[in-house]
Amino acid sequence: MKKALSLLLAVLMLVSLAACSSGGNGTASATQGGATTPAQADDAASGDSAKKLTVWVEKIFSDDANNYMVERVQQYGKDTGVDVTCELVAVTDFVTKLNAAIEAGVGVPDVISADATRLVNYYPDIPCVDVSDLVNEINETRPYFKATYEGTKIGDSHYFVPFCSSSTLMFVRKDKLADAGITEMPKTWDDVVAAARAVSDPANDFYGLGMGCGDTDDDDENMFREWVWNEGGSLFKEDGTVIADEGTFAEIATLYGDLYKEGVIPPDATTWDSGGNNGSYLAGRTAIVFNAPTLYNAMANNEEYKELLENSYIAAPPVGSVNGVYMSFNRGFGIMNTCKDMDTAKDFLQYMMDKTWYDEYMDQVAPVYAPVFEDEKENPTWRDNEVNAAVLAYAENASGYYGWPVATLEGRAIAAKHMYMFPFEKVFNQVATGTATAESAIQEQIFNIEDLAAQFK
Repeated sequence: MKKALSLLLAVLMLVSLAACSSGGNGTASATQGGATTPAQADDAASGDSAKKLTVWVEKIFSDDANNYMVERVQQYGKDTGVDVTCELVAVTDFVTKLNAAIEAGVGVPDVISADATRLVNYYPDIPCVDVSDLVNEINETRPYFKATYEGTKIGDSHYFVPFCSSSTLMFVRKDKLADAGITEMPKTWDDVVAAARAVSDPANDFYGLGMGCGDTDDDDENMFREWVWNEGGSLFKEDGTVIADEGTFAEIATLYGDLYKEGVIPPDATTWDSGGNNGSYLAGRTAIVFNAPTLYNAMANNEEYKELLENSYIAAPPVGSVNGVYMSFNRGFGIMNTCKDMDTAKDFLQYMMDKTWYDEYMDQVAPVYAPVFEDEKENPTWRDNEVNAAVLAYAENASGYYGWPVATLEGRAIAAKHMYMFPFEKVFNQVATGTATAESAIQEQIFNIEDLAAQFK
C-alpha cells in the first residue's frame, strides 16, 4: 500500500474516532504506526509484513479518558514501530462483537479489555491465553492488592492482566439521620436497616432505603449479593454445588420484604432498573442508596445538587457480621489465543502498566475507576480525597465473585451465566410483592443453577 494512501486511511480513522468519542455507543478506531526504520523499509520492499497489533478497549464514561487511553496505545506504536490499531467498543456491544469475530474467524483482535465474568463465560474454551507469568512479574515489582491478585484468577490461572477496578459506594443523607438523632454513620448492614427505619416517612414520600428489585436492576443485584454474603449466606458452596438450605439468604430476603411492607423502601422500587436508586436519591426521596461513584459526579458537577452533596455522607459499603467482602469489578487486558505475535502483545501489556502513565490515567478517571496496586494508598489522589479513598478501599477488598464463595472453574462459569438471570433481584422481588416465600423463590434459583450445570455436562 502506498504511503499516501496509508496516511489518508489513518486520518480517516482518527476522524471517525473523534466523532465517536464525542458521544453515543458506537465503535471508534484509530491506527498508528511508528516511524519506518531502514530494516522495516527493506522488509516492506521484500514483501514481509511489519509487526501489527490490534487492541479492543471498552469505551467508558469519559471522552477525555477514552482519548487518553487511545493516545497511549498509539504511543506504543510510535515508540516501537509496531503497526497498532486501537478500537473503542461500547460495553453493550463488546461481547456480541467479539463473539461474532471469534465465530467467523475474521477480525479477532490480539488484545482485549477483559474481566473474569466475561472470560469465564467462555468456559471450557476460554479464548485468552494464560498470562500468569506476566501478572506475577508485575506483582513482584509493583504488588497488587491481595484481593485483586487472588480475585482475578480463573481457576489457578490469570487470563488477563488486572488494570483497574470499578466500585460501589454508600450514599447516606446525614442530615436526615441527624434529624432522627443518629450521629454515627452506618458501618454494618444492621446499622443500615436501623437507620433506614428511623428516617422513613412514607406519608411524605420519603424512604430510608433505596434498594430496588426490578427485573434489570443490576446495581442492586450486586448489593443484594453483598448483603447476603456479608452475613454468611450464598447460593453456592465453595466446591461449586448449591447450598443445602436457604438459611441466611431467606432471612435477609424476608427482612427486605418486611421493610418494603413497612414503607422503608419506595413502593415503585419493585419496578426499578439500574437508574432507580440514584434517581430516587437525586430526587430527595431516599436516605441510603448504593451506587457507582458516578452518582457523586452527578452531584459534584451540577449546581442543582450542591446542597444535597453537602448533606451526603459517602463511604465504602457496610460490612456484615461474618465478613466485609465486596463484589469484584476488576478489569484489565487479555491476549487472545489467536494472536500471532505473543511477544509483542505481552510487551504491549507491560507498556500499559508503566507507573508514571498509569497514575496519570487513574487520576483522570477518579473516582469512577480505582487503581489496583498497594502503593496507591500513599498516592495523595487516593489518600487525601475522602471519596477517592472510599473507592480505593472498595478495590482493596473486592474479592467476591458472582458465585462467591465457589472456587472451582466450572462452578464459577455456571455462576457467571446464572448472574444474567438476575437471581437475587427475582428472589427479593417475589418476597416484596408477596408472590412467593423466600424459601420457594430461592429454590427456584437453585433449580436454575442445577439446570445450567446439567447443560455443562
